[in-house]
Amino acid sequence: MKRARVRTSALLGAALVVGGLLSAPAPARAAETRETVEKALIFSRHGVRPPTETHKIVPLSTRDWPSWPVPDGHLTPHGREGAVLMGQFYRSRFVGNGLLPAGGCPAAGDVFAWANTDQRTRETGNGILEGLFPGCGLKAASKPPQGGRDVLFAPIAQGLSPLDPASARAGVLEAMGGSVDAYKAKLAPLFARLDPVLPGPRPETCRKAGLSEGCHLIDLPWAIDQGKDKGRNIGLDGPLDLASTIAETFRLEYMEGMAADQVGWGRVGADEVRDLMALRMAKYDVIEHVPYIARRGASFLLQQIVAAMNEGAGSQSSGAESAGPPPAKLTLLVGHDTNIGHMRAVMQVGWALEGSQPNDSSPTGAMLFERLKDGASGKRYVRLSFAAPTADQVRGLTPLTGDAGPRVAALELPGCTDRLGPGTCELSQFTALVSQRLDPTAVGKPDYTQ
Repeated sequence: MKRARVRTSALLGAALVVGGLLSAPAPARAAETRETVEKALIFSRHGVRPPTETHKIVPLSTRDWPSWPVPDGHLTPHGREGAVLMGQFYRSRFVGNGLLPAGGCPAAGDVFAWANTDQRTRETGNGILEGLFPGCGLKAASKPPQGGRDVLFAPIAQGLSPLDPASARAGVLEAMGGSVDAYKAKLAPLFARLDPVLPGPRPETCRKAGLSEGCHLIDLPWAIDQGKDKGRNIGLDGPLDLASTIAETFRLEYMEGMAADQVGWGRVGADEVRDLMALRMAKYDVIEHVPYIARRGASFLLQQIVAAMNEGAGSQSSGAESAGPPPAKLTLLVGHDTNIGHMRAVMQVGWALEGSQPNDSSPTGAMLFERLKDGASGKRYVRLSFAAPTADQVRGLTPLTGDAGPRVAALELPGCTDRLGPGTCELSQFTALVSQRLDPTAVGKPDYTQ
């Protein structure tokens, strides 16, 4: 099969701001706009999957969890269809603003697609490419799956940027308000909302924790896990980590299109899923969004994105185009919500989309980076946005076109003073602002060979 590596040039349609959200740009003729889109980079989360470790949540329910059509952590067929629909949205967006031709397959070198080694990331990339370029047979490239995780997407776990245990723990405790007990007390109302939904924990789970039968999830022991990934990483052990997984599992059940009586055992709908996802964001706020941890986790990826945005920009690039992904007009990277969480925290941007918790990166949600050239001044800008389909759109596999498109929010980079419109920042200023927030000891040498 062909590996995605393809190229083009562009006119940007005017974007509409509605209710604080940036809609997909409408198609425009050259006479109606002065900006051209020269390059774009999509960093996408994978699509719908089952839990990655079902065995961890089995002891928390006296009832069986729903079965899935694929192994733990794999992209489902439904999830792949959702990725195709997002690819169709990107095609409409980039054909509308002139970056992609209206028909045919892209030429070699126009597109570069790279995914993490997991099946769910590789297949999500393939689905997005199918939607972008139907019938062209493009596939996302990746490192061999048997080689373990790609260091670009997992620099902490793979040892490129291991965490200093003391610094990581201090950051987590500060985010918790000073102690695990303080955070537990703060989150008690959220756990109380989960109690009527979760039929458990099982009696033996309570007994194992030294608790009486009928205990609640929040009663199980809380701890900070500093042995994660051979001691290179940090995480949580206990109720919040488990509640995060449970809330995400409910969302995945809903998005997968499971029958109503299977989604949270018939006890949750779309609104409850959204509300319970606050538990997952509470975990991210004290792990992935901690500044020290985020910098160690995102610096390599953001350095690559900055390099991609500067590629071919001439004197404005200030050398930032070196050591980046292969040159392409459209670059697709497919990773995980942890990657997006780290990058969001480092760049200090945020979003609020309909039906989701603030700053949540749901399946197939993506950060978009587009390089624009202003026809009047000749200056280049980077436009940042976050796009994600709603849970109902994924559940119903709704075509993401026109008014039914995914929700898109402009991301405003703090410190940027030279803007062309919502979410934009002049290229050299974007480069400087992002680069100064990176940890140079957490940046590696890129390797895009398979």
